[in-house]
Amino acid sequence: MSSVYEQIPPLPEVGHPESYYAKQVARADRLQMKHAHEAYKVGQYITLALGPRLKWEQKLRYFRHALRAHCTGPAVASNDVLIFYSRLAAMVRQHAGAEAIRIASTEDDAWAAQLLRGFPRAQVKAEAAQFLQQLMGDLDRCPEYLNREDWEQLRILRSGWL
Repeated sequence: MSSVYEQIPPLPEVGHPESYYAKQVARADRLQMKHAHEAYKVGQYITLALGPRLKWEQKLRYFRHALRAHCTGPAVASNDVLIFYSRLAAMVRQHAGAEAIRIASTEDDAWAAQLLRGFPRAQVKAEAAQFLQQLMGDLDRCPEYLNREDWEQLRILRSGWL
């Protein structure tokens, strides 16, 4: 039978108040459930990143922190543990990608509206290029916070402006 340390928890739910995650993390720590601690931290940081008033740069900090600090399992671990941490990372990427596509689509609509109102195409294109570089990072490769499918969708959107 595996120890409490090795028990694999379910993936976390997203959208709870921060106090919920704090209680769950404290409980996991009390019970020495390292993987549950990390899962609840991932849920907390994804939830924070999805805050409607945050700019992309703030959202990205939360997504990156979740990936770097809470989605890496122990150096020596069972396959089940490695799969669990891989699934946590995939969950972060799924939410980051969905949020990036949502934001990019909103901006895409705004840029199209600017063109219809007579803004110079060069001006709108420059704004789009700057925004999409912030959103997508290095334009030649998929960043660690996006999955490949979302990266490709963003590249298609970008190709319409650059």
